[in-house]
Amino acid sequence: MLRASSRNDQLLTALALAAHVWLLPACGGGGGELDASVGAVDAARDASTDASTPADALVEEDAEVAVDAEVAADAEVAVDAGPPDAGPPPRCTATPCESVTTTVGRLRTLDECAFALRAESSFEEGRARADALLDRLGTAGLGGHRTLTQVLGQLNRTGRAGLTSETRTRLSGLSPVGFRWNTGDDAVDYWYPQGITGQGSSLLVSWYHKTDARPTRGARLSLVDVSDLANPRYRHLLLVDPEDTARGYGPAEYDGGGALHAGGIAWVGDLLYVADTSRGLRVYDLSRIAEVANTDDTTRIGLAGGRADAHGYRYVVPRIGRWVNAGGCNARFSSVAVSEIGGQPALAVAEYRADDANGKVVAWLLDGDDLRVEGDRAWAVGAALAGQTRVQGTARVGDAWYLSSSSQDGSNGRLYRATPAGTTSVNWVYGAEDLYRDPRDRLWTAAEHPNRRDVVAIPRPR
Repeated sequence: MLRASSRNDQLLTALALAAHVWLLPACGGGGGELDASVGAVDAARDASTDASTPADALVEEDAEVAVDAEVAADAEVAVDAGPPDAGPPPRCTATPCESVTTTVGRLRTLDECAFALRAESSFEEGRARADALLDRLGTAGLGGHRTLTQVLGQLNRTGRAGLTSETRTRLSGLSPVGFRWNTGDDAVDYWYPQGITGQGSSLLVSWYHKTDARPTRGARLSLVDVSDLANPRYRHLLLVDPEDTARGYGPAEYDGGGALHAGGIAWVGDLLYVADTSRGLRVYDLSRIAEVANTDDTTRIGLAGGRADAHGYRYVVPRIGRWVNAGGCNARFSSVAVSEIGGQPALAVAEYRADDANGKVVAWLLDGDDLRVEGDRAWAVGAALAGQTRVQGTARVGDAWYLSSSSQDGSNGRLYRATPAGTTSVNWVYGAEDLYRDPRDRLWTAAEHPNRRDVVAIPRPR
Protein backbone atom coordinates (compact mmCIF):
# COMPACT_ATOMS: atom_id res chain seq x y z
CA MET A 1 0.00 0.00 0.00
CA LEU A 2 1.34 3.45 -0.86
CA ARG A 3 2.18 5.69 2.10
CA ALA A 4 0.48 9.10 2.08
CA SER A 5 3.43 11.46 2.00
CA SER A 6 1.57 14.74 2.24
CA ARG A 7 -1.53 16.26 3.82
CA ASN A 8 -3.41 16.10 0.50
CA ASP A 9 -2.41 12.46 0.04
CA GLN A 10 -3.79 11.70 3.52
CA LEU A 11 -7.05 13.39 2.66
CA LEU A 12 -7.38 11.55 -0.65
CA THR A 13 -6.64 8.23 1.03
CA ALA A 14 -9.26 8.80 3.71
CA LEU A 15 -11.86 9.92 1.19
CA ALA A 16 -11.19 6.87 -0.94
CA LEU A 17 -11.72 4.65 2.09
CA ALA A 18 -14.95 6.46 2.90
CA ALA A 19 -16.20 6.04 -0.65
CA HIS A 20 -15.35 2.35 -0.60
CA VAL A 21 -17.25 1.79 2.66
CA TRP A 22 -20.30 3.71 1.48
CA LEU A 23 -20.62 1.47 -1.55
CA LEU A 24 -22.30 -1.32 0.37
CA PRO A 25 -24.99 -3.42 -1.32
CA ALA A 26 -28.53 -2.32 -0.54
CA CYS A 27 -30.21 -4.64 1.92
CA GLY A 28 -27.33 -7.10 1.90
CA GLY A 29 -26.69 -9.18 4.99
CA GLY A 30 -24.21 -7.82 7.49
CA GLY A 31 -24.27 -4.05 7.10
CA GLY A 32 -22.03 -2.28 9.56
CA GLU A 33 -24.65 0.27 10.73
CA LEU A 34 -22.32 3.14 9.93
CA ASP A 35 -19.41 2.03 12.15
CA ALA A 36 -16.78 1.72 9.44
CA SER A 37 -18.15 4.49 7.25
CA VAL A 38 -18.26 6.94 10.12
CA GLY A 39 -14.63 6.17 10.92
CA ALA A 40 -13.61 6.72 7.32
CA VAL A 41 -15.45 10.00 7.01
CA ASP A 42 -14.07 11.15 10.37
CA ALA A 43 -10.58 10.34 9.11
CA ALA A 44 -11.18 12.49 6.06
CA ARG A 45 -12.49 15.31 8.24
CA ASP A 46 -9.48 15.06 10.57
CA ALA A 47 -7.03 15.12 7.66
CA SER A 48 -8.54 18.29 6.24
CA THR A 49 -9.24 20.25 9.43
CA ASP A 50 -7.15 18.77 12.30
CA ALA A 51 -9.67 19.13 14.41
CA SER A 52 -32.61 14.11 21.49
CA THR A 53 -66.19 10.21 34.62
CA PRO A 54 -66.15 7.27 35.49
CA ALA A 55 -65.72 4.72 33.00
CA ASP A 56 -68.00 1.91 33.71
CA ALA A 57 -71.09 4.07 33.39
CA LEU A 58 -69.94 5.31 30.00
CA VAL A 59 -72.43 8.15 30.22
CA GLU A 60 -70.76 11.54 30.05
CA GLU A 61 -71.46 15.06 29.08
CA ASP A 62 -69.97 14.71 25.64
CA ALA A 63 -72.02 11.71 24.61
CA GLU A 64 -69.18 9.30 23.99
CA VAL A 65 -71.58 6.71 25.38
CA ALA A 66 -72.80 6.05 21.87
CA VAL A 67 -69.34 5.15 20.74
CA ASP A 68 -68.47 2.77 23.53
CA ALA A 69 -71.70 1.32 24.91
CA GLU A 70 -73.68 0.55 21.79
CA VAL A 71 -73.36 -2.65 19.83
CA ALA A 72 -71.36 -1.68 16.78
CA ALA A 73 -73.79 -0.31 14.28
CA ASP A 74 -71.29 -0.84 11.50
CA ALA A 75 -70.62 -4.20 12.75
CA GLU A 76 -30.08 2.84 27.09
CA VAL A 77 -27.20 3.99 25.39
CA ALA A 78 -25.75 2.76 22.12
CA VAL A 79 -22.35 3.03 20.51
CA ASP A 80 -22.93 1.90 16.96
CA ALA A 81 -24.06 4.99 15.08
CA GLY A 82 -22.15 7.98 13.78
CA PRO A 83 -22.39 11.61 14.75
CA PRO A 84 -24.90 13.94 13.07
CA ASP A 85 -22.23 15.18 10.63
CA ALA A 86 -21.11 11.74 9.53
CA GLY A 87 -20.97 12.78 5.89
CA PRO A 88 -23.16 12.75 2.80
CA PRO A 89 -25.95 10.25 2.23
CA PRO A 90 -24.74 6.88 0.97
CA ARG A 91 -25.07 5.56 -2.52
CA CYS A 92 -26.29 1.98 -2.69
CA THR A 93 -26.25 -0.65 -5.37
CA ALA A 94 -29.55 -2.16 -6.42
CA THR A 95 -29.52 -5.55 -4.67
CA PRO A 96 -33.13 -6.84 -4.64
CA CYS A 97 -34.35 -6.45 -1.08
CA GLU A 98 -36.36 -9.65 -0.94
CA SER A 99 -33.36 -11.75 -1.98
CA VAL A 100 -32.01 -11.46 1.57
CA THR A 101 -33.63 -13.83 4.07
CA THR A 102 -33.08 -15.18 7.55
CA THR A 103 -34.36 -17.92 9.83
CA VAL A 104 -36.28 -17.87 13.09
CA GLY A 105 -34.08 -16.78 15.96
CA ARG A 106 -31.44 -15.08 13.80
CA LEU A 107 -31.36 -11.30 13.55
CA ARG A 108 -29.69 -10.49 10.23
CA THR A 109 -28.29 -7.00 9.85
CA LEU A 110 -29.09 -5.12 6.65
CA ASP A 111 -27.35 -2.21 4.97
CA GLU A 112 -29.40 0.69 6.23
CA CYS A 113 -28.38 2.99 3.38
CA ALA A 114 -31.20 1.63 1.21
CA PHE A 115 -33.96 2.80 3.56
CA ALA A 116 -34.85 6.46 3.12
CA LEU A 117 -37.89 8.62 3.77
CA ARG A 118 -38.99 11.95 2.33
CA ALA A 119 -41.62 14.46 3.34
CA GLU A 120 -44.65 13.95 1.12
CA SER A 121 -45.45 17.67 1.27
CA SER A 122 -44.49 20.76 3.24
CA PHE A 123 -45.00 20.41 6.98
CA GLU A 124 -45.39 24.18 7.17
CA GLU A 125 -48.34 23.92 4.80
CA GLY A 126 -49.75 21.16 6.99
CA ARG A 127 -49.45 23.34 10.08
CA ALA A 128 -51.14 26.16 8.20
CA ARG A 129 -54.08 23.88 7.32
CA ALA A 130 -54.41 22.84 10.96
CA ASP A 131 -54.30 26.47 12.07
CA ALA A 132 -56.95 27.36 9.51
CA LEU A 133 -59.19 24.65 10.96
CA LEU A 134 -58.69 26.00 14.48
CA ASP A 135 -59.51 29.51 13.27
CA ARG A 136 -62.60 28.30 11.43
CA LEU A 137 -63.94 26.51 14.49
CA GLY A 138 -63.29 29.52 16.69
CA THR A 139 -64.80 32.04 14.29
CA ALA A 140 -67.96 29.95 13.95
CA GLY A 141 -68.27 29.59 17.72
CA LEU A 142 -68.07 25.83 17.30
CA GLY A 143 -64.91 25.12 19.26
CA GLY A 144 -61.28 26.10 18.94
CA HIS A 145 -57.73 25.50 20.08
CA ARG A 146 -57.02 23.58 23.28
CA THR A 147 -53.72 22.57 24.86
CA LEU A 148 -52.74 19.10 25.98
CA THR A 149 -52.65 20.41 29.53
CA GLN A 150 -56.27 21.53 29.19
CA VAL A 151 -57.30 18.10 27.93
CA LEU A 152 -55.47 16.42 30.81
CA GLY A 153 -57.66 18.52 33.07
CA GLN A 154 -60.78 17.06 31.41
CA LEU A 155 -60.17 13.32 31.70
CA ASN A 156 -63.58 11.70 32.03
CA ARG A 157 -63.01 7.94 32.28
CA THR A 158 -61.53 5.82 35.02
CA GLY A 159 -59.69 2.60 34.36
CA ARG A 160 -59.27 -0.33 36.69
CA ALA A 161 -56.17 -0.87 38.79
CA GLY A 162 -54.11 -4.00 38.32
CA LEU A 163 -53.89 -6.73 35.71
CA THR A 164 -55.90 -9.82 34.90
CA SER A 165 -54.92 -13.00 36.71
CA GLU A 166 -53.97 -14.49 33.34
CA THR A 167 -51.43 -11.74 32.70
CA ARG A 168 -50.09 -11.80 36.25
CA THR A 169 -49.49 -15.53 35.93
CA ARG A 170 -47.99 -15.26 32.46
CA LEU A 171 -45.55 -12.54 33.57
CA SER A 172 -44.76 -14.03 36.98
CA GLY A 173 -41.22 -13.15 38.02
CA LEU A 174 -41.03 -10.20 35.60
CA SER A 175 -42.44 -7.55 38.01
CA PRO A 176 -45.36 -6.49 35.78
CA VAL A 177 -47.37 -3.33 36.46
CA GLY A 178 -50.27 -1.79 34.61
CA PHE A 179 -54.00 -1.26 34.44
CA ARG A 180 -57.16 -2.21 32.59
CA TRP A 181 -59.62 -0.03 30.73
CA ASN A 182 -63.12 0.46 32.07
CA THR A 183 -65.46 -2.43 31.33
CA GLY A 184 -66.97 -0.78 28.26
CA ASP A 185 -63.65 -0.04 26.58
CA ASP A 186 -62.31 -3.43 27.60
CA ALA A 187 -65.20 -5.20 25.89
CA VAL A 188 -65.97 -3.04 22.84
CA ASP A 189 -65.48 -5.11 19.70
CA TYR A 190 -65.31 -2.39 17.06
CA TRP A 191 -62.43 -0.36 18.54
CA TYR A 192 -59.11 -2.25 18.88
CA PRO A 193 -56.08 -0.85 20.77
CA GLN A 194 -52.78 -0.99 18.88
CA GLY A 195 -50.02 1.58 19.47
CA ILE A 196 -48.61 2.88 22.73
CA THR A 197 -46.27 5.75 23.61
CA GLY A 198 -45.86 8.31 26.34
CA GLN A 199 -44.14 11.23 27.97
CA GLY A 200 -43.64 11.77 31.68
CA SER A 201 -46.62 10.37 33.57
CA SER A 202 -48.90 10.26 30.51
CA LEU A 203 -49.55 7.49 28.04
CA LEU A 204 -51.15 7.61 24.61
CA VAL A 205 -52.76 4.49 23.16
CA SER A 206 -54.09 4.31 19.59
CA TRP A 207 -57.21 2.37 18.57
CA TYR A 208 -58.55 1.67 15.08
CA HIS A 209 -62.21 1.38 14.10
CA LYS A 210 -62.59 -2.30 13.19
CA THR A 211 -65.43 -2.48 10.69
CA ASP A 212 -66.21 -3.48 7.12
CA ALA A 213 -68.55 -0.52 6.74
CA ARG A 214 -67.50 2.61 4.84
CA PRO A 215 -66.80 5.29 5.77
CA THR A 216 -65.19 4.47 9.10
CA ARG A 217 -64.47 6.51 12.20
CA GLY A 218 -60.76 6.10 11.54
CA ALA A 219 -58.49 6.02 14.57
CA ARG A 220 -58.63 7.45 18.05
CA LEU A 221 -56.24 8.05 20.94
CA SER A 222 -56.60 7.43 24.65
CA LEU A 223 -54.74 10.01 26.73
CA VAL A 224 -54.02 8.33 30.09
CA ASP A 225 -52.72 9.81 33.32
CA VAL A 226 -50.67 7.01 34.92
CA SER A 227 -49.17 9.08 37.72
CA ASP A 228 -51.24 6.86 40.03
CA LEU A 229 -51.68 3.35 38.62
CA ALA A 230 -54.18 2.64 41.37
CA ASN A 231 -56.43 5.26 39.76
CA PRO A 232 -55.75 5.50 36.01
CA ARG A 233 -57.81 8.23 34.34
CA TYR A 234 -58.15 8.82 30.62
CA ARG A 235 -60.05 10.35 27.73
CA HIS A 236 -60.45 9.51 24.05
CA LEU A 237 -59.53 11.94 21.26
CA LEU A 238 -60.09 11.46 17.52
CA LEU A 239 -57.32 11.68 14.93
CA VAL A 240 -58.42 13.82 11.98
CA ASP A 241 -57.13 15.02 8.64
CA PRO A 242 -57.78 18.71 7.88
CA GLU A 243 -59.32 19.17 4.42
CA ASP A 244 -59.80 22.02 1.98
CA THR A 245 -63.49 21.14 1.81
CA ALA A 246 -66.74 22.43 3.24
CA ARG A 247 -66.62 19.98 6.12
CA GLY A 248 -63.06 20.98 7.01
CA TYR A 249 -61.80 17.68 8.41
CA GLY A 250 -62.34 13.94 8.18
CA PRO A 251 -61.33 10.73 9.98
CA ALA A 252 -57.90 9.11 9.78
CA GLU A 253 -58.31 6.62 6.95
CA TYR A 254 -56.00 4.99 4.43
CA ASP A 255 -55.67 6.69 1.06
CA GLY A 256 -57.83 3.96 -0.47
CA GLY A 257 -60.37 3.93 2.36
CA GLY A 258 -60.68 1.95 5.55
CA ALA A 259 -59.66 2.97 9.03
CA LEU A 260 -56.00 3.71 9.57
CA HIS A 261 -54.69 0.74 11.58
CA ALA A 262 -52.43 2.99 13.68
CA GLY A 263 -50.40 -0.08 14.66
CA GLY A 264 -47.73 2.00 16.34
CA ILE A 265 -47.33 5.53 17.67
CA ALA A 266 -44.37 7.59 18.91
CA TRP A 267 -44.70 10.81 20.90
CA VAL A 268 -41.80 13.21 20.22
CA GLY A 269 -42.08 16.72 21.63
CA ASP A 270 -45.36 18.12 20.30
CA LEU A 271 -45.58 15.59 17.48
CA LEU A 272 -47.18 12.18 17.28
CA TYR A 273 -45.82 9.79 14.64
CA VAL A 274 -48.37 7.19 13.57
CA ALA A 275 -47.57 4.08 11.52
CA ASP A 276 -49.17 4.24 8.06
CA THR A 277 -48.73 0.62 7.04
CA SER A 278 -47.55 0.66 3.41
CA ARG A 279 -46.79 4.36 3.02
CA GLY A 280 -44.70 5.62 5.93
CA LEU A 281 -45.32 7.70 9.03
CA ARG A 282 -48.16 10.16 9.49
CA VAL A 283 -47.45 13.12 11.75
CA TYR A 284 -50.08 14.66 14.03
CA ASP A 285 -49.64 17.81 16.10
CA LEU A 286 -50.49 17.62 19.80
CA SER A 287 -49.95 21.37 20.15
CA ARG A 288 -52.90 21.98 17.82
CA ILE A 289 -55.67 19.99 19.50
CA ALA A 290 -59.15 21.31 18.76
CA GLU A 291 -62.33 21.11 20.78
CA VAL A 292 -65.55 20.67 18.81
CA ALA A 293 -68.96 21.83 19.93
CA ASN A 294 -71.20 18.84 19.21
CA THR A 295 -70.88 15.39 20.73
CA ASP A 296 -74.40 13.97 20.54
CA ASP A 297 -74.15 12.22 17.15
CA THR A 298 -71.55 9.50 16.64
CA THR A 299 -72.29 9.22 12.92
CA ARG A 300 -71.25 12.77 12.02
CA ILE A 301 -67.85 14.33 11.40
CA GLY A 302 -66.89 17.77 10.18
CA LEU A 303 -68.53 21.17 9.92
CA ALA A 304 -72.05 21.25 8.55
CA GLY A 305 -75.41 22.76 9.40
CA GLY A 306 -74.07 24.98 12.16
CA ARG A 307 -72.44 22.01 13.87
CA ALA A 308 -68.91 20.71 14.44
CA ASP A 309 -68.82 16.95 15.05
CA ALA A 310 -66.15 14.29 15.57
CA HIS A 311 -68.09 11.03 15.89
CA GLY A 312 -69.14 11.94 19.40
CA TYR A 313 -65.68 12.93 20.65
CA ARG A 314 -64.97 16.31 22.21
CA TYR A 315 -61.36 16.69 21.03
CA VAL A 316 -59.56 16.12 17.73
CA VAL A 317 -55.84 15.95 16.87
CA PRO A 318 -54.96 17.17 13.34
CA ARG A 319 -52.48 15.67 10.90
CA ILE A 320 -49.80 18.03 9.55
CA GLY A 321 -47.85 15.77 7.20
CA ARG A 322 -46.44 12.40 6.28
CA TRP A 323 -43.05 10.79 5.69
CA VAL A 324 -43.14 8.29 2.81
CA ASN A 325 -40.78 5.64 1.46
CA ALA A 326 -38.03 7.00 -0.80
CA GLY A 327 -35.33 4.30 -0.67
CA GLY A 328 -34.39 1.28 -2.74
CA CYS A 329 -35.76 -1.06 -0.07
CA ASN A 330 -39.15 0.07 1.12
CA ALA A 331 -39.96 -0.40 4.77
CA ARG A 332 -43.39 -1.48 5.94
CA PHE A 333 -44.68 0.41 8.93
CA SER A 334 -46.58 -1.90 11.24
CA SER A 335 -45.34 -0.14 14.39
CA VAL A 336 -43.13 2.74 15.51
CA ALA A 337 -41.40 3.63 18.78
CA VAL A 338 -39.04 6.22 20.18
CA SER A 339 -35.62 4.58 20.46
CA GLU A 340 -31.94 5.44 20.97
CA ILE A 341 -28.94 4.77 18.74
CA GLY A 342 -25.43 5.97 19.42
CA GLY A 343 -26.69 8.05 22.33
CA GLN A 344 -29.06 9.87 19.97
CA PRO A 345 -32.87 9.73 19.84
CA ALA A 346 -34.38 7.81 16.96
CA LEU A 347 -37.57 6.26 15.65
CA ALA A 348 -37.68 2.50 15.08
CA VAL A 349 -40.29 0.71 12.99
CA ALA A 350 -41.12 -2.97 12.56
CA GLU A 351 -42.75 -4.88 9.73
CA TYR A 352 -45.32 -7.52 10.70
CA ARG A 353 -45.17 -10.84 8.89
CA ALA A 354 -47.31 -13.72 10.06
CA ASP A 355 -45.63 -16.67 8.42
CA ASP A 356 -41.91 -15.92 8.03
CA ALA A 357 -39.10 -14.30 10.00
CA ASN A 358 -38.08 -11.80 7.30
CA GLY A 359 -39.92 -8.78 8.60
CA LYS A 360 -37.67 -5.72 8.60
CA VAL A 361 -36.82 -3.45 11.52
CA VAL A 362 -35.44 -0.01 10.61
CA ALA A 363 -34.43 3.10 12.54
CA TRP A 364 -33.98 6.78 11.65
CA LEU A 365 -32.38 9.50 13.79
CA LEU A 366 -34.41 12.39 15.17
CA ASP A 367 -33.46 16.06 15.09
CA GLY A 368 -35.56 17.70 17.77
CA ASP A 369 -39.17 16.76 17.03
CA ASP A 370 -38.44 15.93 13.39
CA LEU A 371 -36.57 13.24 11.51
CA ARG A 372 -32.96 14.15 10.72
CA VAL A 373 -32.63 15.08 7.07
CA GLU A 374 -29.60 15.06 4.73
CA GLY A 375 -30.47 16.82 1.51
CA ASP A 376 -34.18 16.07 1.13
CA ARG A 377 -34.08 12.60 2.67
CA ALA A 378 -34.14 11.03 6.11
CA TRP A 379 -31.60 8.19 5.90
CA ALA A 380 -31.85 5.11 8.10
CA VAL A 381 -29.08 4.44 10.61
CA GLY A 382 -29.98 0.84 11.42
CA ALA A 383 -31.80 -1.99 9.67
CA ALA A 384 -32.18 -5.74 10.05
CA LEU A 385 -34.36 -8.74 9.37
CA ALA A 386 -36.00 -9.40 12.73
CA GLY A 387 -35.71 -13.18 12.71
CA GLN A 388 -39.13 -13.59 14.38
CA THR A 389 -42.68 -13.95 13.15
CA ARG A 390 -45.64 -11.73 14.02
CA VAL A 391 -43.61 -8.75 15.22
CA GLN A 392 -46.16 -6.22 16.45
CA GLY A 393 -43.71 -3.70 17.89
CA THR A 394 -40.03 -2.88 18.28
CA ALA A 395 -37.76 -0.56 20.24
CA ARG A 396 -34.03 -0.17 19.65
CA VAL A 397 -31.77 0.20 22.74
CA GLY A 398 -28.01 0.01 22.26
CA ASP A 399 -27.27 -2.77 19.81
CA ALA A 400 -30.47 -4.62 20.75
CA TRP A 401 -33.80 -4.69 18.97
CA TYR A 402 -36.64 -5.50 21.36
CA LEU A 403 -39.41 -7.33 19.50
CA SER A 404 -42.98 -7.66 20.74
CA SER A 405 -44.39 -10.72 18.97
CA SER A 406 -47.88 -12.16 19.25
CA SER A 407 -48.92 -15.83 19.10
CA GLN A 408 -45.50 -17.34 19.85
CA ASP A 409 -46.38 -19.77 22.65
CA GLY A 410 -49.72 -20.90 21.32
CA SER A 411 -51.80 -17.74 21.51
CA ASN A 412 -49.46 -16.00 23.96
CA GLY A 413 -46.78 -13.54 22.98
CA ARG A 414 -43.04 -13.36 23.60
CA LEU A 415 -40.77 -10.37 24.10
CA TYR A 416 -37.44 -10.88 22.33
CA ARG A 417 -34.09 -9.14 22.77
CA ALA A 418 -32.29 -9.63 19.47
CA THR A 419 -28.72 -8.71 18.57
CA PRO A 420 -26.37 -9.99 15.86
CA ALA A 421 -24.79 -12.15 18.59
CA GLY A 422 -28.01 -13.93 19.50
CA THR A 423 -31.58 -13.70 20.75
CA THR A 424 -33.13 -14.17 24.19
CA SER A 425 -36.77 -13.89 25.22
CA VAL A 426 -39.24 -13.71 28.08
CA ASN A 427 -42.95 -14.43 28.37
CA TRP A 428 -45.22 -11.72 26.99
CA VAL A 429 -48.93 -11.10 27.00
CA TYR A 430 -51.77 -12.47 24.93
CA GLY A 431 -52.56 -9.99 22.18
CA ALA A 432 -49.24 -8.14 22.45
CA GLU A 433 -48.88 -5.07 20.28
CA ASP A 434 -46.62 -1.99 19.96
CA LEU A 435 -43.77 -1.21 22.41
CA TYR A 436 -43.00 1.90 24.45
CA ARG A 437 -39.92 2.38 26.65
CA ASP A 438 -40.74 4.75 29.51
CA PRO A 439 -38.43 7.04 31.54
CA ARG A 440 -38.09 4.31 34.18
CA ASP A 441 -36.70 1.88 31.57
CA ARG A 442 -39.83 -0.26 31.44
CA LEU A 443 -41.32 -1.68 28.25
CA TRP A 444 -45.09 -1.25 27.80
CA THR A 445 -47.61 -2.83 25.48
CA ALA A 446 -51.39 -2.59 25.14
CA ALA A 447 -53.04 -5.96 24.55
CA GLU A 448 -55.71 -5.82 21.86
CA HIS A 449 -58.31 -8.54 22.38
CA PRO A 450 -61.71 -7.75 23.95
CA ASN A 451 -62.01 -8.46 27.68
CA ARG A 452 -58.27 -9.21 27.88
CA ARG A 453 -56.90 -5.73 27.25
CA ASP A 454 -54.22 -5.30 29.88
CA VAL A 455 -51.98 -2.26 29.48
CA VAL A 456 -48.80 -3.66 30.97
CA ALA A 457 -45.13 -2.86 31.57
CA ILE A 458 -42.12 -4.83 32.79
CA PRO A 459 -38.53 -3.74 33.48
CA ARG A 460 -36.60 -3.93 30.22
CA PRO A 461 -34.96 -7.37 29.95
CA ARG A 462 -31.15 -7.29 29.69
